Amino acid sequence: MLYIKKLSFGLAVLGACVQTQAIELVTNGDTTLSIGGYVKAEGIFYSPDEGESEFKGSGRQSRINLKTTKNIEDKKLTGFIEGDFYGNAANGGSDLRLRHAYAQVDDLTVGKTWNGQFLAVYPLLTEQLDFRGTGLGTISGGGAYIRPDLTVHYTHKGFRFTAQEPVDDEADLPDMVVSYKDNISDLSYNLAVTAREAKNGEDSDIGVGVSLAGKLKLGNDSLHASVYNGKGMGAYSTVCVGKVLGSTDDIDCDAEDGKLVSQTGFTVGYRHKFTEKLMSNMRYGEINVDDAVDTSVNVKSINLVYEYFPDLDIGIEWRDRSDRTTLEVRKGQQVEIMAKYEF
Repeated sequence: MLYIKKLSFGLAVLGACVQTQAIELVTNGDTTLSIGGYVKAEGIFYSPDEGESEFKGSGRQSRINLKTTKNIEDKKLTGFIEGDFYGNAANGGSDLRLRHAYAQVDDLTVGKTWNGQFLAVYPLLTEQLDFRGTGLGTISGGGAYIRPDLTVHYTHKGFRFTAQEPVDDEADLPDMVVSYKDNISDLSYNLAVTAREAKNGEDSDIGVGVSLAGKLKLGNDSLHASVYNGKGMGAYSTVCVGKVLGSTDDIDCDAEDGKLVSQTGFTVGYRHKFTEKLMSNMRYGEINVDDAVDTSVNVKSINLVYEYFPDLDIGIEWRDRSDRTTLEVRKGQQVEIMAKYEF
């Protein structure tokens, strides 16, 4: 019997995604359909070290998703699809863009979704309003390759094994991530090892890296930190030899003079709750590349987020970014104000 259930809020996203709220719409037998997402309006004041200051407003971050769950014998089958409005952004448009499209059977997830690097660090980071630089300083970065078109995740007792579409189109193997997460009292941590085939001119090499991220609860507050080192990691960290990646850059840029170049990154952050409704996050992130010009990027930020209603947040964030690259076009300060309604 098909019936409409009353609206109720629950978890909408699988363990392979950041969890958000959802509205349960329909139940038909043991199949449930829910809808989720958020509406977000943001305004950003840009004050670059070079060039004119400007203000830009947007609602492109707004997103919508559909999730289905069904029990088949002793297995749970889940499907998830999500889009936002960042399509055609280079031309000033706001077309619907596919963010996620995957299926999950128990501990196996297959489809377009977060890469293994993202899942190894993001749940342990402080909350940021910066949509494009959330993970700067980590192996995730937050760049264009954060959701490959094909990713396979398998989880087992804290371990996550990930194979994803390779950055190098000519690679013989998928890019790989193996991670392990656990808790020790108030400390949560995630240790990850990455490997990928990266171009080094006309040939390619295997680049390997390691990452450690952690979160320590301090009453209502928390301390956050991460560190990584390795080769072939710029395509995901978004900082490469001599440049910071943009959405249209050549993302296989980890080599210099025919050899893969190592890089190191770290982040530290602190989350403080003033009241049940008002919190603040402070964060510093840095990446240093061991190339000839000592490419480096650092970013610092602080924000205030206020829960106006249970599902409506308003916030403000200041951030400052310092680049030492061959293209220092992103240096400067930004102030973002936003309002977000989750459903």
